[in-house]
Amino acid sequence: MRLPSILACLGFAALSWLTLPATAQKSKSIARQPMTSAQLMGNFPASTTVAPAAAPAPLPKLLSLGEQNVIGSYHLGVGFQKTTHLIFPYAVTYVDLGNAGIIADKAQGAENIVKLKANQPNFPQTNMTVVTADGRLYSFLIDYEQDPRVLNYNLTTGAGDASPVLPMVLFSNLSMTQAEMENYSRIVLKKKKMLRTKEVKDDITLALPGMYTQDDLFFLPLHLFNQSNINYDVDFIKFYIRDRKLAKRTAIQESEIAPIFVYNATQRTIPGPGGIDQVYVLRKFTIPDDKNLVVEMFERGGGRHLTFDVTNEDILEARKLKR
Repeated sequence: MRLPSILACLGFAALSWLTLPATAQKSKSIARQPMTSAQLMGNFPASTTVAPAAAPAPLPKLLSLGEQNVIGSYHLGVGFQKTTHLIFPYAVTYVDLGNAGIIADKAQGAENIVKLKANQPNFPQTNMTVVTADGRLYSFLIDYEQDPRVLNYNLTTGAGDASPVLPMVLFSNLSMTQAEMENYSRIVLKKKKMLRTKEVKDDITLALPGMYTQDDLFFLPLHLFNQSNINYDVDFIKFYIRDRKLAKRTAIQESEIAPIFVYNATQRTIPGPGGIDQVYVLRKFTIPDDKNLVVEMFERGGGRHLTFDVTNEDILEARKLKR
């Protein structure tokens, strides 16, 4: 009696198998596949792990530039047959040209003059950047001009339009950075004023309280005092070497010494009444006994000009600054 029951069960199972969908039959057939010998020994393939997607790199932070960040440019026209000269208030320490259409160089023997001309006719518009020793940057847009109407530009009166550059600039052929010159200048101004020489005219005083030296540099503090009620606008202060005694009908021989750095250079107006202090840094030098160092200050738009002489004896008594 058992045999018919078993056969009936087998027949029902076969009928169930035939009524399953094809996908289920396939999956079951796969599941019923015999195990390999490696699987029987327990060696199953390692599961594959998918690495997580890398996080996108953060976008750089962009700063916006406003009108206060823009430095204006002077426009110049230069020619191929003529040389243009630019006179800066202080020694030129850096010049960069936009392309080879122009050539530029410092004038021989003059640290603050740049000569400029076209290297080829009809060059495309280019630019030039100049940095001076007082830490100011000048920008120029330059076009070709066959017959330039202006050949010489005096930029000593427009220094206020330039912009300061960052400190810690190491000037060429100098043993001192701008930051060090600023520090020594502050030390000089704190020292007791021991009057060397001065000139007083029209209630304006131009005085040299002392002379100091460090490494290959001179530090000359200048005290500018105004006792009048009218402001004094400084046009320029210059230093040059001149013969002490000049014979009649003899041409004046002057050799200008351009400062390489000026402390408090932005102070260009002596209030009335009031005063300002500045320090001018010059390359170290000596002069013959028959010559003087002349210090000259001119008023912008006025006639109150002051001058005094410094002898070689005064220069040799310059006091050494301590580090």
